[in-house]
Amino acid sequence: MHRVILVEDEYIVRFGIKSMIDWEKLGLTVSGEASNGVEALALIQENPPDILITDIKMPQMDGITLISEIRKVSPRMKIVILSNLEDFQYAKEAIRQGVSDYVIKSDMMPRDFESMLVKVKASIADVAHAGGEHPHAVVEPLLREKLLLELIESGERSAESRGALAGKAAHTALRAPLCLLHVSKQAGEPGVRHGGESVIRQALAEVLPSYTEVQAEVFADRLGEVNVVLGGKEAGKPELPELAWQLGEALLVRLRVACTLTATVGISRSVPGWAELPQAYEQAVAAAKYRMFIGEGIVIRYGVDYVGARSAGSEMIKISPQQIHSMVYAAQGKELRGYLASIFSEMALRQDYELVQIVSLELLIQLTTLWSDIASDPESVMGLKKQYYEQLAKLETLEQSKAWFMQAYESLIQHMIGVYSNDRTSILKAVQYMQMNYQQEMSLQAISNLVHLSKNYFANLFKKEMGESFLEHLTRIRIEKAKTLLTSELKTADIGHLVGIPDPKYFSKVFKKITGVSPSEYRARAREEA
Repeated sequence: MHRVILVEDEYIVRFGIKSMIDWEKLGLTVSGEASNGVEALALIQENPPDILITDIKMPQMDGITLISEIRKVSPRMKIVILSNLEDFQYAKEAIRQGVSDYVIKSDMMPRDFESMLVKVKASIADVAHAGGEHPHAVVEPLLREKLLLELIESGERSAESRGALAGKAAHTALRAPLCLLHVSKQAGEPGVRHGGESVIRQALAEVLPSYTEVQAEVFADRLGEVNVVLGGKEAGKPELPELAWQLGEALLVRLRVACTLTATVGISRSVPGWAELPQAYEQAVAAAKYRMFIGEGIVIRYGVDYVGARSAGSEMIKISPQQIHSMVYAAQGKELRGYLASIFSEMALRQDYELVQIVSLELLIQLTTLWSDIASDPESVMGLKKQYYEQLAKLETLEQSKAWFMQAYESLIQHMIGVYSNDRTSILKAVQYMQMNYQQEMSLQAISNLVHLSKNYFANLFKKEMGESFLEHLTRIRIEKAKTLLTSELKTADIGHLVGIPDPKYFSKVFKKITGVSPSEYRARAREEA
């Protein structure tokens, strides 16, 4: 019976791990548990276990320090780290210490955890049978994954550094040429951020044994997407692209039938060696993203099904906020749908994934800005923004995005129509205030605050109801009052001040622009008519 010590600062996590595993059935026993590295180190020194399962982030002594201390006295102890996906960078130091495996907490399903323990236990038996660990023993799974992750991210490193990583990778069982499969989960799937990774790994474990002609290395990238590097058992396998396509198809079928999970597989071209793996990764990711234009749940081959973005136009697609705002405030639903349709038609021609992301973000910003103008409750707007971002993140294809934006803007316009009737009284209230206080300094912001409407919404609603802008209406009120006062003996300069236009030159200019005559000419005519 192999002994296990469990180290985790959250009791509920420790309890969950102990409860979900049939330790006796696996030939294991939990000989101790601790909530931090200090407690664990004391337990290990007293009664060293065969396997240590430890969290990374803990109080007093974290998992990194604990592993470092253990390796000083027990270089052969099997160590499994518990980690959150976002802590992978932090876990690099633990990886250098030679941990045997790792478990993403959000992926901790009993079956996967048991499979991992069985592998770790088997590695103990292998070492015992061999009489100890050999310096060139097979690299532990986590170390191989770390190596492949560093290799695909080595594009900006020096040629010497990339060559060193490629040299290390060449010691694996795979023989060039190589091909990379990138498995991209459907964003709308439950648990897509974390849980889907273990499902895909399990499906691969069930499918790969059928492909005896090739060797495979499986690893996750920074986003938790699963990647498969395929190579031959012998150097030079001309049928590798075809085998990669068959594997991708088999994997998707397995995921749909057995796991009810939808994914898209992007496949790179064959590359001549490990040094070109970053290029293969970029190709496979780009191919998987092409689902935006041709549909999800399929295998997409770089250079065959996807040949790169089309040069339908070199300029960025420009979004006109003013045009969108005008159509929304005027409730021009048909015109707005046509405008959006033209934008999405252009993106369909370009077939540029990055362009779709940029334009979609701009359209979303305009949408949420308009809601902020209309809504009186900031909290509800924040909730709506969060909802919109979550919904948009789940859209996989250009057609889905187009339908979503059409519906979202239509809902906005319908809401706008509904609130117009309720807010008309606010416009009447504003007009009455302007008529009574025209002689005072008055701004659009101040009046919109008075009637509890946002400035932009008030300005658009005012123009819709009154047929002229706020400033135009205020100026007209002031000039009408000035015309009345010009029949008196007051000086023109004093009249301008009394109606809220204290600058004499500006008063004369505005008066003539509206009436067609100067204040003095108007006064003369009024006296003649009298």
